[in-house]
Amino acid sequence: MRSTREFQETYVHTETTVTTSSPQFASPIAVIGSPNSTTTFTVDILETARDRALDHAWVIFEVTERFNGRGYRKRALCQIGGIVTRNRWHEDPTIRAVIKHQGALPALSGESDLTSAQLSALGVFLVDDAGKVLRRTTLSTPPPSGTLVYPADATTLQDLVHTEPGIFYAGQSPGDGLPVPLTLRHFGSTEQGGFGEAVMLGIFGQTRSGKSIMASQLLAGFASNRELGMLVLDPQGEFGRDRFAAGDHRVDFSLNRMLDNLKNRRAITMVTTDDIALEGADAFTELLRRSGFFESLGFKGSSKEREAAERMAHLLQEMTTSEGKRRHIRNLHSNDIPLLVKDLARFADVIYATRPGTTPGEGQRAADVQARFQLDENRLRRIWNDALQCFRTDDGRMPLSQLIQKVLIDHAVVVLSFAQENADQTPYFLLNEILTRLRYVIHRSFQRGQTSNALVLLDEAHLFAGEHAGESTDGSRTRTLLAQSIRMTGKYGVGWMFITQTLHDFDKTILRQLQVKLFGQGFKIGADREYVETELGKEGFARYCSLPDPKRTGRYSFMVTGPIVSLGSLGTPLVIQGFRSTDDLVRANPHCFTK
Repeated sequence: MRSTREFQETYVHTETTVTTSSPQFASPIAVIGSPNSTTTFTVDILETARDRALDHAWVIFEVTERFNGRGYRKRALCQIGGIVTRNRWHEDPTIRAVIKHQGALPALSGESDLTSAQLSALGVFLVDDAGKVLRRTTLSTPPPSGTLVYPADATTLQDLVHTEPGIFYAGQSPGDGLPVPLTLRHFGSTEQGGFGEAVMLGIFGQTRSGKSIMASQLLAGFASNRELGMLVLDPQGEFGRDRFAAGDHRVDFSLNRMLDNLKNRRAITMVTTDDIALEGADAFTELLRRSGFFESLGFKGSSKEREAAERMAHLLQEMTTSEGKRRHIRNLHSNDIPLLVKDLARFADVIYATRPGTTPGEGQRAADVQARFQLDENRLRRIWNDALQCFRTDDGRMPLSQLIQKVLIDHAVVVLSFAQENADQTPYFLLNEILTRLRYVIHRSFQRGQTSNALVLLDEAHLFAGEHAGESTDGSRTRTLLAQSIRMTGKYGVGWMFITQTLHDFDKTILRQLQVKLFGQGFKIGADREYVETELGKEGFARYCSLPDPKRTGRYSFMVTGPIVSLGSLGTPLVIQGFRSTDDLVRANPHCFTK
């Protein structure tokens, strides 16, 4: 029985006699053979197209399906793969014995070659009698054998997506060099041209696979939506330096130049942690701990130091002004230190074993803490004041919450670099502070009735959401905060983009929330292979394995899945090859950039 979804088609061809008129394309290059399904098709390559570069190339065919005497004209966009050439004479053992001595056989070698290929449907579109695309649909029956297959061109692709908002060309098809359209909208309502919800993206690939280059191109596409704010969390400073693929003269990208050339020009605010004022008590006590403050007071060992830091953070959160309002960390002063040290002295009697019946604050541990403070008071006060400088605003620093609010409310584009020079440890506490302030501002804005519309990008995400992060207390907290954030912020209109080198040890909670995935080179073997093969399917993974190595070719290729694939309506992974330079990207998107 035929599918009842044909009743929902908006276009109806009223003639009862169904004929498929040839579309106005170039000369056909193949003909559909057998076997076929509604998503994959076998084709025989025509003799005139045998010398064309066909692997990964895009092709189109049209069919007319009939239901209840009504015809529906449908156009299918497909991608070629699995190309095989066979010659029955060269497979015959007797003939092969002759070939061994004589070489090629006249009129048989080459002339009798039969080339076949597999087509994977990317999307199917309903069209009217004039060939105008109406909307997406699916095939209800496999196409008949003998259906002509035509090469796609840029005009054809534009006709398929011309009615959709947010179209952006972020690369090319590796087979024929056609621009690949992606749907990069803001996260507002669909009535205003948005997705209607936040989109979560992940870009995966080994080092030098072009992850940052692809991310910068996607950022430029998203930035063409003035309604969308963007916050780039840059732990290694690559986005802050605005230089991608450094040392590779074959590519030339600048995020600043791309956004400056947009018709809706967007300015980038580049800041580092030296330009912002931290706000959280946890960040303040972590700075003290790293400077040896708690160790100098007698709290030996990382676990005891952290217990003391957590105790002080709890005390700082409870401190109030004379009016009963909570005191900001930046308003602390030197007179607060003796009171806090006194409480830490009482706390030392609690966490260290003491004689039964000892009152906290009167034991030997408490006396030792107080004595250490008096002996080293000048140095401890200097450590305190140095840490407090990161929270001051009187020297021109912008509060972190205010910076985040510029992104969420004012839709600014901000690159926040928190790279730590000469630091052996991953700056978990800085990302913890950023995530905590981000969630606080999002929730506060929502309580005030203000909707957020922003994208947050985290580079080198494996450092913060991989297995290695769980080896420390700070790292484990960061991983938990990231997983909670991606689940919480989506409903408030804040999406995430993660750039990472690993898959098998990446947080599975985060992976499950990602609707869009871009797979670069590096996952053909090892523990990551199984995950990629599951995501792409058997055929998709075979095409992924055939992608060229960017280290040799200088072209960065990715397999893309998810709702940003504007040409797809069937969930088929799409191959995209990134541009080589900012100028190439600008030329491919004249509707977004000025010349």
